Amino acid sequence: MTYCPYTDREISEAESSPEHIIPLSLGGINGLEIPVDSEFNSHVGSRLDGALANEFLFALNRTKFDTRGHSGKKPVALIRRASYGENGRPAQVSIHSKEGLEVWDSRDGEYKEHVPQFEISLSIDMDLPVRFAAKVALAAGYYAYGDLFRQHVDHRQFRDVMNTDVCELDLSKTPEDLGLGHLTLRADSYLQEVSQEPEHDEINTIRAFCSSVKGSVVVLVPGHGCFGVGVGILGQYVATVIAPAETDTFPNDGDYAWGHVLAVTGKTLKRCSWAEGLSQWVGVANTDSHEVD
Repeated sequence: MTYCPYTDREISEAESSPEHIIPLSLGGINGLEIPVDSEFNSHVGSRLDGALANEFLFALNRTKFDTRGHSGKKPVALIRRASYGENGRPAQVSIHSKEGLEVWDSRDGEYKEHVPQFEISLSIDMDLPVRFAAKVALAAGYYAYGDLFRQHVDHRQFRDVMNTDVCELDLSKTPEDLGLGHLTLRADSYLQEVSQEPEHDEINTIRAFCSSVKGSVVVLVPGHGCFGVGVGILGQYVATVIAPAETDTFPNDGDYAWGHVLAVTGKTLKRCSWAEGLSQWVGVANTDSHEVD
């Protein structure tokens, strides 16, 4: 039997499948995996991992890094709703950082050359970055800290955020009526603005760190009464989620001073302390002021 952090239950080997903590399509690597409930993994993978991989910003970065999922297909940033010309002809636009741009005329069923200008329409799921980060927090937290994470972090909050699609909620009801009254999780995402005031130093440090790693990264920071996880994908900060925790027994010195970093750069996994990661990628040597509160 093995523990699945996604479902919070013990599962048999027959029920499990390997889960990439950072999906291959988003810069992950074989070896950075844990066994999880296979049925739930398949559902979550298509719902969250696939959705983030297809968000325009991350799809564009995928073409830059040429990150491919299990299928091995070349990544392309696709804009399905576009138009061009004086009459606004409907089109799809494909962008690849190395091969350039292609405009597909939906009426003629062919690619058009020399299109000087076109208009696009994009939709963004505002909750997706935080839900994805909560999913990564569950897998990476258990991968890095094992039973300490399982027993001392309020990981139910990560799980509930991961599983909650705000678009499907009846927002006329109270959080208590929706079964979410217990949530005290704090979150930040790249879609939010954060000031440079001192009270935001920790979040801004995580943002800078995730954006400085030329690859994909997870930073896990046990703080005072909380456990924070920041996620960066292909050089782009995604989100940070912070849940209540009792972290007195967590390792906070030596190789794991103030936290833990899992970084994938150039198809290589680097596992190091938060202090070493800050020093290597951001040039910050003193981590005393960069613990999550």
